[in-house]
Amino acid sequence: MNYKLWFWIVNVATTLLRLLIIGKIGLTIDEAHYWVYSKFLDFSYFDHPPLIGYIIKASTLIFGNTEFAVRFPTVLIFFFAIWIFFICVKKLYNERTAFVGVLLLNVLPVFSFLGSVIAVPDSPLALFWLLSLLIFIIIIETNNKKYWYLLGITTGLAMLSKYNGVLIPLSVFLFLIFSPKQRFWFKNKEPYFGLVLSAVIFLPVIIWNIENSWASFGFQLNHGFGHSLPKFSLTLFGRSIGAQAGYISPLLFLMFIIAAFLCVKETYKKKDRTTLIISCFSLPALLLFNAIATFNEILPHWPAMGYLVLSIYAAHLTLKFWHIKWFRFYSYAAWGLALLMIIIVPLHVLYGIIPVEKFMPKDKLEKIEHGISESERIDLTNEVYGWKEVGNEIRRILNSYSKEERPFIFTYKSYLASELSACVPELRVFCISDKINAYDFWQRALKKLKNKNGLYICNDYFFSDPKNRYGADVFSLYTEIEEFPIYRNGKKIKNFYFIFCKSFNPSKLPQSYAAINLETKKDLRQELLKFDHFVFKFINSNLKSKFLDFFAAPISYCDEKNFNLSFFIILTICIFILWKNKKEHFWTNLALMASVMAVGAVIVHFLKHYFERPRPLEVFGENTNILFEKIYTLSFPSGHTELAFSLCTFMFIMVKKYWYLYILFAFSSGFYRIYSGSHFPSDVLVGALIGVLCAYIIVTLFSQRGK
Repeated sequence: MNYKLWFWIVNVATTLLRLLIIGKIGLTIDEAHYWVYSKFLDFSYFDHPPLIGYIIKASTLIFGNTEFAVRFPTVLIFFFAIWIFFICVKKLYNERTAFVGVLLLNVLPVFSFLGSVIAVPDSPLALFWLLSLLIFIIIIETNNKKYWYLLGITTGLAMLSKYNGVLIPLSVFLFLIFSPKQRFWFKNKEPYFGLVLSAVIFLPVIIWNIENSWASFGFQLNHGFGHSLPKFSLTLFGRSIGAQAGYISPLLFLMFIIAAFLCVKETYKKKDRTTLIISCFSLPALLLFNAIATFNEILPHWPAMGYLVLSIYAAHLTLKFWHIKWFRFYSYAAWGLALLMIIIVPLHVLYGIIPVEKFMPKDKLEKIEHGISESERIDLTNEVYGWKEVGNEIRRILNSYSKEERPFIFTYKSYLASELSACVPELRVFCISDKINAYDFWQRALKKLKNKNGLYICNDYFFSDPKNRYGADVFSLYTEIEEFPIYRNGKKIKNFYFIFCKSFNPSKLPQSYAAINLETKKDLRQELLKFDHFVFKFINSNLKSKFLDFFAAPISYCDEKNFNLSFFIILTICIFILWKNKKEHFWTNLALMASVMAVGAVIVHFLKHYFERPRPLEVFGENTNILFEKIYTLSFPSGHTELAFSLCTFMFIMVKKYWYLYILFAFSSGFYRIYSGSHFPSDVLVGALIGVLCAYIIVTLFSQRGK
C-alpha cells in the first residue's frame, strides 16, 4: 500500500473540507479576541505573545475582515503541521505508522476540529513544536551542528506563539541528559547559540513586559499557578481529567494514558531512543499542566502539545496490538466515537441537530427567563450566532445620532468587547472594567473620552447595569434599557441590551478601574536600569555571607593593589591545560590566546571611556557592600569579566574536555565582580558577550586562514 499517496489524499481532502466550513460559522470569543490583536499590533499582548495577531492581520489584509480570513491561516498551518508530523513519525518508525498517526490526529476533536479550524495561538505553536521535533530528530540522526540554529529559530517562533514553547528547550535538555551517547552536545557551542537565537526571537515579548511592568508574565503565572499557595484538590484534578477526555474523546483518552505508561516503560527497560524522544517531547507538558490541575483550574487544551507528540506512540501501539481481537474491537469503538464527535459537533454548530432538551431534567426544562429556555441558554454553540444582527443594530443606533452626539461603544467584559469589535470592525469598542485585561493596554487615555456620550452593550451571559457598576456620577444620564433579541431556527437564544449614557466623566470612575492607572508606557531604558540595579542589590546585599566573603576578600584585596588575582589563577590553569593537551602547537596557540585577550581588552578600554558609566559605589554610596577595592568610574563594560570569558571561550574551543571548568571560572568571575560591588550586572553581561565574541571570531578566522 502506498501510504505516502494516501497521506496526501487524506491531508488535501480534509483541508478542502475545512475550507468549505470555516466561513459559515461565527467567530468564537477567543477568535474575536485574537482578531482584535490584529487591530493593535504590538510586540506582545497582556494574555499571549503576538504571533497569532500577526498571522490574522496578514490574512485579513488579503481576504478582509471575515470569518474565513481569520481562520484560513489555521487551516493552512494544520495542513503543513500534519505533513511535518508524517515525516517525524516516518523517521521514528515507518510510513505505515505515520499514516495511522495522521488518521488519529484527524479524528481527535482537539486537533481535527479545534486545532485545525479555530484561530488560537495553539495552532502556530503546534506547527513550530513539530518542526522543532523534526529538526531535533535530524540532529540526533546526522550530528549536523548547523541544525541547532534552525532549532533555535523554531523554538523562538514557538515561544512567540504561546508561552508553552519554553518547554521545548526543556524537552531537548531532558533527552540529552537521559541519552549518554548524546551528552557530547553539552560540550559544543551550537546548542547554546541556538538557545540564544531563540531568546533573541522572543525578545519583543520581553521588551513589551518590561515596558508594561511584567504584566503578561504576571498574568500567566497567576492564571496558571493561582493567587495563593497550592492546596491539593481531587475535585479540580478530576474536573480537568474529564475535560481533557472530552477534548481527546473518552475511549481514546484511556488509550493515551496507557500509551504514556508503556512509552516510559519501554524507554526505561529497553533504553530505546525513539521512545525517549517521544517521552521528552510529550511528558513535560502533560505532567506539568496535570500537576497544576491538582491545585488550580486549567483549560483542557493546555497540555495539547503533549498529546500531539504522544499520538506518535499511540499510533505505534495501535499497529503493534492490532492482531489482538479485543484490542481491535476497542479501537473500532474508540475511533468510531471520536469520529462521531467530530462530525456531530460541526453539524450541530451549523444546523443545531442535537436536541439538547432531551438530555435535561424536567424541572430545568420548564425554566424560562426573558423568553429563553434553559436548553438554549446552556447550548454553547449559540455563542457564535447573532453577531451580524448585533452589528447592524449598532450601526442603526449610531446613525440615529448626529455627529456631535454620536456615542462611543463600550462594555465591561473583554470577551464581549472583542465580539462586538469583530461585528463592527470599522468602529472602536472600549472595555471599561475593574479587572485588568488586554483592553487596558489599548485604551490608556480614557480622558480623551471625557464629556462624550457612550453606548453601553451587554447580553444575558454578561449582564450588568452600568449605573450600578460605574456609579451615578460617571455619566450624567442613563437611559432605559433597550432589549434586542437573537433567534436561531425560530427560537430565542439570547438578548442583547443597549443603554445610552450621556457625558462620560472618567475622573469619577473608582480607582479599581485599571485603565486609569495605565496612562503611559514605562520608559524601556529606565526599566532596564531599575532591573539592573535590583539584580545588583540582590547579589551585593541579599546574598552577602561570610562563606562567600572568605573567597572574595583575597581577590578584592589584590584588585585594590592592581593585581588581578582571579585572572592570574585562571590564566595559569589554562596555560597548563594548553601545554598538556596541545604541545605540538603550544606557542602558536599561546600567541593566539594573547591576541584574543588583547583585542578584547582594547575594545573594553574604548567602551569604558566612551560611556563613562559611574560604578555602584558612586551611584549607591555607603549602601554598596565593598570588600577592599574602591572604584567610582568607568564601570561599563566589565574588563575582568571580558578577560575571563575570552580566555575560557578560547580554551573551550581548543580543549573541550575541561568545558565544565571553563564555565565555572568564567561565571564565577562575573558573579564576583557584582558581589564585590565593582560592577552592575549589565556591565558583566556585556563584558562576557565581548569576551565570547572576540574569542570565537578570532579563532574562527585563524582556523580558516590555516586551511
